[in-house]
Amino acid sequence: MNILFAENSARNVTELKPETIKDLALGEIVDHVARKETEKKIISEIFRKIPADMEDIRFRQEIMLDFIENDTLAEELSEVLDKIQTLKDFESMKVAMLRQDNTLYVLLEKLRELTVYVNVTEEIVKSLKKHSVKSKGLCKLLEELDRIVSDAEFEDTKNDINIMLDELSNVRGAMVGVNFTPDLNVEEVAVVEFLPCRIRSKYKFAELAASMGRIINTGNTSTVTGIGPASGRVPDPLLVTMTPKIEKHLKGHFTTIKKAMSEHVKQDVSFITELLEGLTFYLAMARFARKLRDGGCQICMPQLDDTNGSFVMKDLYNVRLFMAHETNIVKNDFSFSPKENLYILTGPNRGGKTIIEQALGIISVMASIGSFVTASSCVGRPFRNVLTHFPVDENLTIHYGRLGEEAVRIREIVAEADERTLILFNETYSTTSATDGLYLSMDLLRVLKEFGTAAIFNTHIHELAKTIDEMNQWDGESDVVSIVMEIVNNVNTFRIKRSEPELKSYARNIAQKYEITYEQMIQNSKKV
Repeated sequence: MNILFAENSARNVTELKPETIKDLALGEIVDHVARKETEKKIISEIFRKIPADMEDIRFRQEIMLDFIENDTLAEELSEVLDKIQTLKDFESMKVAMLRQDNTLYVLLEKLRELTVYVNVTEEIVKSLKKHSVKSKGLCKLLEELDRIVSDAEFEDTKNDINIMLDELSNVRGAMVGVNFTPDLNVEEVAVVEFLPCRIRSKYKFAELAASMGRIINTGNTSTVTGIGPASGRVPDPLLVTMTPKIEKHLKGHFTTIKKAMSEHVKQDVSFITELLEGLTFYLAMARFARKLRDGGCQICMPQLDDTNGSFVMKDLYNVRLFMAHETNIVKNDFSFSPKENLYILTGPNRGGKTIIEQALGIISVMASIGSFVTASSCVGRPFRNVLTHFPVDENLTIHYGRLGEEAVRIREIVAEADERTLILFNETYSTTSATDGLYLSMDLLRVLKEFGTAAIFNTHIHELAKTIDEMNQWDGESDVVSIVMEIVNNVNTFRIKRSEPELKSYARNIAQKYEITYEQMIQNSKKV
């Protein structure tokens, strides 16, 4: 059962661009959320795919809320995750069995698979029943698993596993008879007999020799795990001769097991293994949510409404600040609506423009994939795509030049833009002249205004904000709004406010920071 999509969902998604993932540092967030590489791969895949159906987003929200609100349930199912991964690893062995591969190794692997399957299924049912889950997804999962556990076939499998394990538990040792040639080379293995006890040597020397043999073999064994002899190891002639004999006798010994196994080889474990990706995502994000709360940070589950054209956030913050152990995280309110969808953002260097812009992108993605968000409240219609245009590495502009590279990327971005898209521009057209940058920026914003696309245009082209009255005469429902990063008494507050660019304040702020005001330079020159 896939618990990432609602029942009967078409499972349509929009894949985020690699540039968006990089610009929003989503990989860094996933690294912080996941505990190991297998989790990173799964969570990264989910982060980059935004469901197209609102029902799928709500479906995920409900399940995640179950885990966030119930720590014990999350802890219990976290312990089950590794077993589900083990079960998934066994799937290839099942294919081998269906192809009539009757080797002893495959037989034992199938027994282990069935054992894990029975245990995992019963553990999940027990946890879900004990904690009274509310989400449609987990209630449906409990219903289906309860049906499986109550089925006579499942009970038969469980009973047969116990019988087979009991059969295996009786084997503790083997008595081997070997005939040697006059020069002590192995001639043949004459006898193999399985015993319910371990073999004890009557000679202390033999025990010592056996121990030395294990040590020598360990030293010669490759560190690479796997089946079969390690590369570079000299084959032991006795083991080479014994192996086919032992396997023959083992097959005979396990005839009962093979017969019982054949009745359960088609037991479908995929219902459980399909839970791996979803549970990994929900449990990791629930763990991260608790970490944020324990650190004094607010989170909320977005209240989504597909008929509401607005997207309103209160007390939003960039989660990367928490990850960087910042102690004084400034929060802001922000909203998009059909009437106010385009924002020109200006402010001083290191005044927080990129931080807030990135925060808006991260929250938009998290809301759209069905996660909690880093804000006190979030209401409205989530975006179906998030596109970014941040400064690119100069080494990547060799073919087009910086402006040419920007033009190519902007053309691709605009081609995907619509009324359900959020675009974040960061210092776009900053490498051209102020006059050219103004002209190009106005053309870009005019297209987006007509499309009804939401956008933040973070820029140092302050003259752009001076043309807002002209831009608001263009076609399109939304107005263009000028916002700035606030400065109070020449100190950055990292808060957003509605205002035209404060050119002198920005320059004065930067000059004081780097001690290049007239007064500072005169004072510093006297110290030299």
